[in-house]
Amino acid sequence: MKREIVIPLSVEKKIKKLPHEVRKKVYWCVDMLMKNEKHPSLRNKKIQGTEFYWEFSITMNYRAVYRRESDKAFLVGIGTHEDIF
Repeated sequence: MKREIVIPLSVEKKIKKLPHEVRKKVYWCVDMLMKNEKHPSLRNKKIQGTEFYWEFSITMNYRAVYRRESDKAFLVGIGTHEDIF
């Protein structure tokens, strides 16, 4: 599925503060989410108790949360599990 990913400025600022290797992985994951949201390394799943919010893993320590709206996905948060939840 080809999905447009929207990264708001506030999330882009958080990405720029991440370590270089994590930052590279973020962009790889976003690219993969656009191409194949079911790719096993993303561990993409719907957030329980929500209707439009999903999360995917960047590394074992970092995750991203996004909101789905038709053919768009809006990144709403990125960071460690403790930072996001």
